[in-house]
Amino acid sequence: MPIPKPFRERYKDIVDDPDLFFECIEKLVPKSFRVNTIKSSSNEVKENFEGYGINIKQMPWYSDAFVSDEPNVGSVFEHFLGKIYLQELVSMLPPLVIKNELGDYVLDACAAPGSKTTELAAMMENKGTLIANDISYSRIKALKFNLEKVGALNTLITNQDLRFFPSSLFDSILLDAPCSSEGTVRKNSKLFNIWNEKQIHGHSNLQKQLIVKAFDLLKPGGVMVYSTCTFAPEENEAVVDHLLQKREAKLEKIELPNFKLSPGLLQWHGREYDPQIELVSRVWPHHNDTGGFFLAKVRK
Repeated sequence: MPIPKPFRERYKDIVDDPDLFFECIEKLVPKSFRVNTIKSSSNEVKENFEGYGINIKQMPWYSDAFVSDEPNVGSVFEHFLGKIYLQELVSMLPPLVIKNELGDYVLDACAAPGSKTTELAAMMENKGTLIANDISYSRIKALKFNLEKVGALNTLITNQDLRFFPSSLFDSILLDAPCSSEGTVRKNSKLFNIWNEKQIHGHSNLQKQLIVKAFDLLKPGGVMVYSTCTFAPEENEAVVDHLLQKREAKLEKIELPNFKLSPGLLQWHGREYDPQIELVSRVWPHHNDTGGFFLAKVRK
C-alpha cells in the first residue's frame, strides 16, 4: 500500500530525515519477542534457541528483548509454554520507563490484550497488586488468556470505562491510550486504507479525558506514563499539554540507554505547547528499526 500524499505532507517537516523515515515505514517491522521472567530467563531462552538453530539478537537497551529473522519464531515450544511473549519492541518501552518506580499498587488503564500488562507483572515479580483495566469485554478475553499463559498471579482484571473508574490512588499508572495507530503501519500497511485526519481528532478528544482521569487516580508523588503508537501531535504533545493546563503535573525526562529517543514538538500548526513538552519522547521508526511510538513520563 503506497503512502498517501496527505500523510507525507503532514509529517515530512517534523522528522529529521523524511526520506529515511518514509523508506523505513514501507518495510516490515522485525519479528521480536520478550522473555517472560516469571517462567524463564534470557540465558535459558538463548541456550534453547541456539539448540533449535534459530538466530536471535538481544537488544542492548533491554536484556529481555530479542529480534529474530525467523518468521515462525512463535512456533517454538517456549511460546506455547508462555516463556516468551511475542511483542513489538516499542510496545515494551512504557513499562521500562517506570520499571524502578512501580510500587505495590499499579494500574494498567487500557490493558487489553495484555502485552504491557504481562511485562509489568514480570517486572513486579508477581508481587503487589496490578489492576488490568479495559473498556472492551471482548478484548478482555485475550487479556485473561495472556495473563494465565505467562503465569501472572498478582493481576486483577476490571472492565471499566476509565473515565468513570472508581476512586482509588495508585503508586503508578500506565496509560497506553487508544489511538490512530499510525506507528504500527510497518506491521499492517492496510492501515493507510482507513487513515484520515478526522479519525486523529476523534482520538485526541478521548485521550484528553483519559489522561486527566488517570492523573487523578495517582497518589501524590506517583508516576504515570502516557503512550501511544501514533505520530500525530494531536494525540501526543497536545494531549500532554492539555493535562499540564488542567492539573499541577510535572514532566520528567525519559532515559533509555542505548535506545534513540527524540524530543517532543513545541509547536504544531500554529499552536505552541508548554515548554515542559520538550521532555516527552518520540520514537521514529528509522532510528531504532522499530515501529513508531510516543512516551511521556508524568509526576504528580
